[in-house]
Amino acid sequence: MDKLTHKQENVFRYIKDYTSENSYPPTLKELAEKFNVTIGTMQDYVFVLQKKGYLIHEKNTARGFRIIKDNDGNKKKPNADTGMIPLYGSVAAGEPIFADNNIQGYISYEQNSKGHKIHFALKVKGESMIDSGIYDGDIVIVRKQDSADDGDIVIALLEDDVTVKKLRKRKVNAYLEASNSRYKSIINSPFTVIGKVIELRRQYDVRQL
Repeated sequence: MDKLTHKQENVFRYIKDYTSENSYPPTLKELAEKFNVTIGTMQDYVFVLQKKGYLIHEKNTARGFRIIKDNDGNKKKPNADTGMIPLYGSVAAGEPIFADNNIQGYISYEQNSKGHKIHFALKVKGESMIDSGIYDGDIVIVRKQDSADDGDIVIALLEDDVTVKKLRKRKVNAYLEASNSRYKSIINSPFTVIGKVIELRRQYDVRQL
């Protein structure tokens, strides 16, 4: 079994603890800042951890770490009720939200043994939902579906824009309501519901990247 050096173990333990606390792993930049080294040096540490079989790092994914061994070097047993769901970032005009190159990483999510199991995570951008307790930088867990009830918080697609809003259904039409008096509701624009927000996750010690 390939043992870790003290420094390698510190890096591995931090990745593991960070992932456990936040439900998603750190970026290479965050790791480099934490240990006061260059990104290149941190890439060397990550390469060794991969070579020794402690983790997998998905290329071209900012938060692409997956732990596959524990600190003692034993293979990690997957929890049958827990899966990894993709974390999507903001979407550029004309690009589909579910494009592979829009995946920023993967976060753990406890799957219910019954019912719907298609979920994804999305990082919130903006302050239009603060009165509903959803802030800029929060991560919402979304159940993928094309309809929702009045008052549900949904992810909606408006032309090339993806937004988080409260769905309002009226006799004449349905519209998207902001939860911030400084933002107008979206009333006369066609939209498509692509998911319902079912959970919120927040990192309390957020550093600027």
